[in-house]
Amino acid sequence: MPDIWHIYHVQNCRHVRPEPKNKYVVIVCRDLRPKGFLINTGINPFIKKRPELLACQAPIEKSHHRCLGHDSYVDCIDLYDFEDAELVEGDVPVSEQAMVQIKEAVKNSKTIELRYKKLILGET
Repeated sequence: MPDIWHIYHVQNCRHVRPEPKNKYVVIVCRDLRPKGFLINTGINPFIKKRPELLACQAPIEKSHHRCLGHDSYVDCIDLYDFEDAELVEGDVPVSEQAMVQIKEAVKNSKTIELRYKKLILGET
């Protein structure tokens, strides 16, 4: 079973558009299935122009996460379901600093359902 607050490498991630590709993801909670955010090496120009979306990007440093090739960003706009079988590669714990940044981005999100926000933020 994949661990919460760990990074996994997903082969041909089905949540990437326009076509699947390999992605790192951070698993932040579990409902019926693990739920997580995609990690990107940069921030899309569309997001940079919209302060409400930019506030949902959390920096994550390569120096604290051996699996990453670059300092990157956790995109906390959309929360995705994953199958346990998709989360078999990686299993790198998220640093305390990155966890704080991700939680702050989740607080800023207007797109994540309240019940998932509470799960991610550790509220009951």
